[in-house]
Amino acid sequence: MSEHTRDTFQDNTHQRGSTGRPEDRSAAGRAAQELADRLHGALILPENAEYEAARQVWNGTVNRFPALIACCESVEDVIAAVTVAREQALPLSVRSGGHSLAGHSTNDGGIVIDLSPMKGLRIDPARRVARMEPGLTWGEVSNALQPYGLALTAGDTATVGVGGLMLGGGIGWVVRKEGLAIDHLRAVELVTADGRVLRASADEHPDLFWGLRGGGGNFGVAIAFEVDLHPGGIILGGAVFYEATELEPLLQGYARMAQAAPDELTTQVLLMPAPPAPFIPPDKQGMPALALLLCYAGDPLEGERIVAPLRTLGPVLADLVTPMPYPAIFHLTEMAEVRGLQHHLRSQFFDTASEEMVHALAEAASMVWCRETLIQLRVLGGAMSRIESSATAFAHREKQAMLMISHYGPSSADAHDLRARTEQVWQALAPYANGVYVNMLGDEGEQRLHEAYPLATYTRLATLKRRYDPTNLFRLNQNITPAEA
Repeated sequence: MSEHTRDTFQDNTHQRGSTGRPEDRSAAGRAAQELADRLHGALILPENAEYEAARQVWNGTVNRFPALIACCESVEDVIAAVTVAREQALPLSVRSGGHSLAGHSTNDGGIVIDLSPMKGLRIDPARRVARMEPGLTWGEVSNALQPYGLALTAGDTATVGVGGLMLGGGIGWVVRKEGLAIDHLRAVELVTADGRVLRASADEHPDLFWGLRGGGGNFGVAIAFEVDLHPGGIILGGAVFYEATELEPLLQGYARMAQAAPDELTTQVLLMPAPPAPFIPPDKQGMPALALLLCYAGDPLEGERIVAPLRTLGPVLADLVTPMPYPAIFHLTEMAEVRGLQHHLRSQFFDTASEEMVHALAEAASMVWCRETLIQLRVLGGAMSRIESSATAFAHREKQAMLMISHYGPSSADAHDLRARTEQVWQALAPYANGVYVNMLGDEGEQRLHEAYPLATYTRLATLKRRYDPTNLFRLNQNITPAEA
């Protein structure tokens, strides 16, 4: 920590009337004093000018006030923050990109470990291997890899942090060809609850390595990921916007073709208002639309033939499909990068995108449609499904489709109405659902956690939790309860 920051802390402590004796200071005050002496990165306190911005996270429904935010620049900083949180018995949140739907990136009255300064990235293009630190975003990673003609499958949005998404699984733009992000993990470096630094891989702590591939932040703070890269370069990607006045034929046609497509093609559709963009006719902007987003990771000429039927499903508002560098695909989801909007979101897996399920979706979506609607249906399968479900803590390998239902808006929007619209669609699709993706799970209770982790998976995770975090220091996540001894 800089001398200026330390002096500021000490001045503010004096102004609050503290005598400096440990018995006269709160746990948060003691934690701040200890980290002021040990942290190399910035320590942000409620009285600092930058606190208000630093405490904010992506989901505007989350409005919490941590006692201090430790901006960690090194492994030593992370160890210090973990140690202080443990010794002072303070709530501890770990933040990479801050996109946690449930608000686990922050807390009230505790410590936030902010990993965003840790952006180290080493690339070995000859071996097609990289070592990434958790403060990187997936946009930063893809841009750095592109000059080498390499990539790493990840999420949909450029500003999502590497750390949180990787530990939950990583369903991304080329999931059907390259599988999940965790399927490319070689090793994870981790700070555990007792302050140790461990390396988990197939050969080192293999049980922990299994749990880190889908088990989230339950076992420690991931400080680095070693990964195998795959070819990147030029893909055929973009979006086709359709008028959605007749929604069901569009959805049925999409689901049928997408499930029959080769692995090279990964797709999703978004039910949304047509955006106020120059490529949309002015009289159609704001009207119901279906955006078909696609990424063909193969020969672009062959891709043109493969995707052609998906470009003629109905009345086209705009066709933006073209060869592009892989990082450019993230421009399709720039809207999701806006921070501070309130999001009311639910998600589900499906064994298949059956005609019955798609009919129910079309009917439910038509009933709740408003300018704040964003419903995503994506077809999975391919490489993701060819790994045994027991091979990693991500256990829903066989699922062929996933639905995300969201209604969102500024802080002034009617939260009750937005939440009710989301719930109406979610309930209508519940009879067809089977499981949920942990990275798209909000604060939804223990039952939903067991839908993310089937019994055998959860039992194994609980045993690992007892071994690596028996006091549940890392509990602000989709939390696994330590198994009883």
